[in-house]
Amino acid sequence: MTHRDMLAKIHIAKKDLRLEDGEYRALLVRVSGVNSAKLLSDRQAEAVLAAMQRLGWKPKVSTRPAAKRAEIRMIYALWGALHSGPLDREALRSWVETRFKISAPEFLKPPQAREAIEQLKAWQKRLRGQE
Repeated sequence: MTHRDMLAKIHIAKKDLRLEDGEYRALLVRVSGVNSAKLLSDRQAEAVLAAMQRLGWKPKVSTRPAAKRAEIRMIYALWGALHSGPLDREALRSWVETRFKISAPEFLKPPQAREAIEQLKAWQKRLRGQE
């Protein structure tokens, strides 16, 4: 989860728990030593989220379906065909995060997975045109 995602979850939890501003800032200071979520490190943000869960906040589970396994395999296959050598999963994850703001191909929704496949196919086509 990106830092931005964690901060968004913290603010959602604050709203769901109906914390007043003073209560929220006191929680931040008690858990992390800072009085603003903007100043939190990743580790501190995780600690704040854990504290909010102890207070009774439950993150909502996404109801959107994840991409089909075949689509994910296709993304990995297209990525592997674009790059010589061993499959660089970190580079693929970075590309997916840059394009779709999702941390890994496995978490893409079906329309996003289809879009990723089309973008990778177009990339291959451009490379073939240069040869």
